[in-house]
Amino acid sequence: MFEALYQSIQSWGDFGLAGLLLLGVAFVVASLTFVPRPAISLVGGLAFGFAAVPVAFVGYTVGAIAAFLIARRLLRARVVALIADRPKLRAIMQAIDAEGWRLVGLIRIASPIPGSATSYLTGVTGIGLWPYAAATFVGSAPQILTFVSIGALGQIALDDPFVSRAQVAFMAAGIALFAAVVWLVARRARAMLASVTEAVPPLPVAKPSPVRL
Repeated sequence: MFEALYQSIQSWGDFGLAGLLLLGVAFVVASLTFVPRPAISLVGGLAFGFAAVPVAFVGYTVGAIAAFLIARRLLRARVVALIADRPKLRAIMQAIDAEGWRLVGLIRIASPIPGSATSYLTGVTGIGLWPYAAATFVGSAPQILTFVSIGALGQIALDDPFVSRAQVAFMAAGIALFAAVVWLVARRARAMLASVTEAVPPLPVAKPSPVRL
């Protein structure tokens, strides 16, 4: 998957702003179609360098909002039926109803399920659109920034002959330190998420909670 993504996106770097717009669209599509967030973030960094960071933030958040609204408006009955025999997902859905944006932020930092599935699942809960969008933007930022930065460092090392090995090593050390912090935060968030979902017993989904925008 990574090689196919890279081959599709690497040439967009020659298109300037139009290429960045295409990258933003790619992030939206990835949010809707279960393409792993780390993979497309890494490819975006390789193709566009650090310019991909704001595009990735906005594109991923817009795609997550679109998936949320699709589930809320069009797929609610199907999603509810899908999780009816999955106690873990039902527990997460009920915990989101109870905890709101806090739990959505934790899920985005250290999700037990794919990000796109989280968006569709959250769409059938009672959380409001704007708290969901804010929690998604903030919670997904550390992982996006980490992988885009790794890709950007690879682009610099490959394309800029004037960058010394010492400069590359210094940037790599900074990214590695940041990645370590993200990993520690994600580990803590995963433990908190597990404790929250285990503390909230999954309820029957025959009578879903009222939703709001």
